[in-house]
Amino acid sequence: MAGNPKLTVLFEKMRGKTFELNKDEMTVGRKDGVDICIKDASLSGFHATIYQRDGENGKKVFYIKDNDSTNGTRVNNVPVTEQELKTSDVILFGGVEVLFDSGEDDSNANYSKHTHTIDISGIDSKIATAPTLTNLNPFAGKEEKKHAMQQKVFISIVAAVGLAVVGLMVFVILKIVGAM
Repeated sequence: MAGNPKLTVLFEKMRGKTFELNKDEMTVGRKDGVDICIKDASLSGFHATIYQRDGENGKKVFYIKDNDSTNGTRVNNVPVTEQELKTSDVILFGGVEVLFDSGEDDSNANYSKHTHTIDISGIDSKIATAPTLTNLNPFAGKEEKKHAMQQKVFISIVAAVGLAVVGLMVFVILKIVGAM
């Protein structure tokens, strides 16, 4: 039996919250007025669009399109600009992970229904699956430029002082040699 297509949030703050995909095109972002509003600083105001088109055999095919968001959109941890979605795809909007469910009956899916066990006991538990987001601060670029400028000024001052010391030493040596 087929259900309604939806996104289920996996991110800890909103874990389990679902959003039904009940329009042909839905916007995702943190700005009020988008169809799927997720208030998290890692999302852009108008982060991405999920839309559906008719596919083969009358089935709906879902696509995701990143709207030039600051922190990007990933599907199964791969950065995307636009891509077709499949049931069980994990989408990362900035730092918020969601699970896509097309709502289609999976009885003819191309994956095995057997249980697989993955031993993660030897994996470092401090490893994060979500990428580090360095673009959360809108002023980060300005701060980096300011820091680079301060570094250049400091190096220039050190070089000037060094040249002055060398020049003074040469002057003193010439005076001593000239006095002999």
